[in-house]
Amino acid sequence: MGLDGVEFIMAVEEAFQIAIPDEDAERMRTPGDVVTYVFDRVGSDQGHGCAEQRAFYRLRRASMKVFDQPRNAIRPATRWDDILPKRQRRHNWRLLHQATGTPHWPRLTVLGKLPDPIATVGGPAQYLAAYGPAVFQRPTEGWSRHTIEAAITRIMREQLGIVEFRWDQEFVRDLGVD
Repeated sequence: MGLDGVEFIMAVEEAFQIAIPDEDAERMRTPGDVVTYVFDRVGSDQGHGCAEQRAFYRLRRASMKVFDQPRNAIRPATRWDDILPKRQRRHNWRLLHQATGTPHWPRLTVLGKLPDPIATVGGPAQYLAAYGPAVFQRPTEGWSRHTIEAAITRIMREQLGIVEFRWDQEFVRDLGVD
């Protein structure tokens, strides 16, 4: 497995808080294999909460606290420009990250602007759910196949630059991953 594949597996391990032995990683030839492996380890067909929804709630609580905003002022479609003080934006963005207590956090541009994917409150909630979903999972809950697929899709986009794929395509042969 090449460096891209190793980094991808490491991102999957971090997202789901699991360890994947090298022997198991070598057997994962398709994105579907990865989903099945993760589901077999942490999945459940039982109902459970949505990581993105929980990420939003945590983000809203942090925003209310850090920026002294009323609860009803913070919705997924709320633009950060409306609640995040423009002065010392990087500092305030870091304060918000600290208040959420999450290991992952989206970055501002070099000029300190909010990239389009995170321009609204819902954007960072999606980011947090994708790159650190285990933070929002309760110990007694399992992951649904749909939630695992969504996280794997986001990790593939971020780590491998692969946006369009089928679950049965092989990483090396079909998707060009080394």
